[in-house]
Amino acid sequence: MQMAILESKNDISFNDINALTEKVGWGNKFHQTEEKWQRVLTSSTHIAYIREDEKLIAFGRILEDGIMCMFYDICVHPDYQGKGIGKQIMDHLIDKIKDKEYISIGLFVWDGNETASEFYGKCGFEKVTAMELKTHMKQFC
Repeated sequence: MQMAILESKNDISFNDINALTEKVGWGNKFHQTEEKWQRVLTSSTHIAYIREDEKLIAFGRILEDGIMCMFYDICVHPDYQGKGIGKQIMDHLIDKIKDKEYISIGLFVWDGNETASEFYGKCGFEKVTAMELKTHMKQFC
């Protein structure tokens, strides 16, 4: 199922993204305020999203610093999962950075999310060891 990928930061709202992140189980305030959401959009180097009938059904973004690159907020509405939409978003974002020769290109997968780990593996990502400063991180759900 090929769908048009959009990239305009001006056409995706705080309400759009929070409705999608709630549907995928991240909570209805994943991006806590409009101000924080605007900071996320501004700092994101690339975004990609898909709408169907004005409803946001898939989203992903990249943050680059010239040496390293991270993928964030990759999500597909549950009603649209398994239809190739997530792969379409990932392929689009990977095309944006694949020739830049970064020393690290990564993303985070929450513990126990084997479906996501398998999906990202099919996109070319490999599991590596990482560390987090959990004492200062927001707790979900």
